[in-house]
Amino acid sequence: MPRITVKTNVFVNREKKYRMTVEFKEAIELLPCEKGAFVMADFCDETFMLFGEDASAPCASIEVVVIDEVYDKYDRALFEEVLAKMTETVMRYTGIPEDRIFAYFRNACLWTYNRKDIVGNLLQL
Repeated sequence: MPRITVKTNVFVNREKKYRMTVEFKEAIELLPCEKGAFVMADFCDETFMLFGEDASAPCASIEVVVIDEVYDKYDRALFEEVLAKMTETVMRYTGIPEDRIFAYFRNACLWTYNRKDIVGNLLQL
Protein backbone atom coordinates (compact mmCIF):
# COMPACT_ATOMS: atom_id res chain seq x y z
CA MET A 1 0.00 0.00 0.00
CA PRO A 2 1.71 3.23 -1.12
CA ARG A 3 1.67 6.05 1.41
CA ILE A 4 2.16 9.66 0.41
CA THR A 5 2.75 12.42 2.94
CA VAL A 6 2.74 16.08 2.01
CA LYS A 7 4.04 18.60 4.51
CA THR A 8 3.78 22.30 3.85
CA ASN A 9 3.80 25.58 5.71
CA VAL A 10 0.71 26.87 3.85
CA PHE A 11 -2.98 26.13 4.41
CA VAL A 12 -4.55 23.59 2.05
CA ASN A 13 -8.32 23.15 2.16
CA ARG A 14 -10.06 19.77 2.22
CA GLU A 15 -11.14 19.86 -1.44
CA LYS A 16 -7.59 20.53 -2.65
CA LYS A 17 -6.29 17.69 -0.47
CA TYR A 18 -8.84 15.37 -2.03
CA ARG A 19 -7.95 16.47 -5.58
CA MET A 20 -4.24 16.04 -4.87
CA THR A 21 -4.90 12.52 -3.59
CA VAL A 22 -6.74 11.63 -6.80
CA GLU A 23 -3.78 12.84 -8.86
CA PHE A 24 -1.30 11.04 -6.59
CA LYS A 25 -3.20 7.81 -7.27
CA GLU A 26 -2.72 8.35 -11.00
CA ALA A 27 0.98 9.12 -10.55
CA ILE A 28 1.71 6.05 -8.41
CA GLU A 29 0.12 3.84 -11.06
CA LEU A 30 3.03 4.69 -13.36
CA LEU A 31 4.72 1.95 -11.33
CA PRO A 32 3.18 -1.21 -12.84
CA CYS A 33 2.98 -3.09 -9.53
CA GLU A 34 1.21 -0.29 -7.63
CA LYS A 35 -2.53 0.34 -7.47
CA GLY A 36 -4.00 3.79 -6.91
CA ALA A 37 -6.94 2.26 -5.07
CA PHE A 38 -4.62 1.40 -2.20
CA VAL A 39 -2.95 4.81 -1.83
CA MET A 40 -3.04 6.36 1.62
CA ALA A 41 -2.37 10.09 1.60
CA ASP A 42 -1.92 12.36 4.54
CA PHE A 43 -1.34 16.09 4.69
CA CYS A 44 0.34 18.23 7.30
CA ASP A 45 -0.45 21.78 6.29
CA GLU A 46 0.42 24.96 8.17
CA THR A 47 3.42 23.07 9.59
CA PHE A 48 6.45 24.97 10.84
CA MET A 49 8.96 24.53 8.01
CA LEU A 50 12.07 26.49 7.10
CA PHE A 51 13.84 26.25 3.76
CA GLY A 52 16.65 28.40 2.43
CA GLU A 53 17.29 32.08 2.80
CA ASP A 54 13.65 33.14 2.94
CA ALA A 55 12.52 31.05 5.89
CA SER A 56 8.95 32.37 5.79
CA ALA A 57 8.33 31.60 2.10
CA PRO A 58 5.96 28.76 1.20
CA CYS A 59 7.61 25.34 0.87
CA ALA A 60 6.66 21.67 0.85
CA SER A 61 8.00 18.14 0.99
CA ILE A 62 6.49 15.02 -0.55
CA GLU A 63 7.40 11.67 0.95
CA VAL A 64 6.39 8.49 -0.89
CA VAL A 65 6.63 5.07 0.71
CA VAL A 66 6.31 1.79 -1.16
CA ILE A 67 7.52 -1.70 -0.30
CA ASP A 68 11.33 -1.82 -0.52
CA GLU A 69 11.36 -4.51 -3.23
CA VAL A 70 9.61 -2.15 -5.65
CA TYR A 71 12.78 -0.05 -5.97
CA ASP A 72 14.67 -2.97 -7.49
CA LYS A 73 12.01 -3.79 -10.07
CA TYR A 74 11.99 -0.69 -12.26
CA ASP A 75 14.27 1.87 -13.83
CA ARG A 76 15.13 4.95 -11.78
CA ALA A 77 13.65 7.21 -14.47
CA LEU A 78 10.20 5.80 -13.76
CA PHE A 79 10.48 6.80 -10.09
CA GLU A 80 11.67 10.27 -11.10
CA GLU A 81 8.59 10.59 -13.33
CA VAL A 82 6.32 9.69 -10.41
CA LEU A 83 7.94 12.34 -8.20
CA ALA A 84 7.80 14.93 -10.99
CA LYS A 85 4.06 14.37 -11.42
CA MET A 86 3.49 14.63 -7.68
CA THR A 87 5.54 17.83 -7.55
CA GLU A 88 3.43 19.29 -10.36
CA THR A 89 0.29 18.38 -8.42
CA VAL A 90 1.48 20.11 -5.25
CA MET A 91 2.53 23.16 -7.28
CA ARG A 92 -0.89 23.37 -8.95
CA TYR A 93 -2.96 23.15 -5.74
CA THR A 94 -0.74 25.14 -3.37
CA GLY A 95 0.93 27.72 -5.62
CA ILE A 96 4.32 26.74 -4.20
CA PRO A 97 7.03 27.01 -6.89
CA GLU A 98 9.00 23.89 -7.79
CA ASP A 99 12.23 25.29 -6.36
CA ARG A 100 10.56 25.24 -2.93
CA ILE A 101 9.50 21.57 -3.03
CA PHE A 102 11.49 18.44 -2.21
CA ALA A 103 10.07 15.06 -3.22
CA TYR A 104 11.51 11.68 -2.29
CA PHE A 105 10.89 8.01 -1.88
CA ARG A 106 11.65 6.84 1.66
CA ASN A 107 14.21 4.03 1.81
CA ALA A 108 15.46 4.85 -1.69
CA CYS A 109 18.37 6.95 -2.79
CA LEU A 110 16.17 9.28 -4.82
CA TRP A 111 15.39 12.85 -3.88
CA THR A 112 14.15 15.39 -6.39
CA TYR A 113 14.36 19.17 -6.40
CA ASN A 114 13.00 21.19 -9.33
CA ARG A 115 11.65 17.83 -10.53
CA LYS A 116 15.19 16.48 -11.05
CA ASP A 117 17.26 13.92 -9.14
CA ILE A 118 19.68 15.67 -6.78
CA VAL A 119 21.13 12.69 -4.93
CA GLY A 120 22.79 11.24 -8.03
CA ASN A 121 24.69 14.49 -8.53
CA LEU A 122 25.69 14.73 -4.88
CA LEU A 123 27.02 11.17 -4.84
CA GLN A 124 29.34 11.98 -7.74
CA LEU A 125 31.14 14.71 -5.77
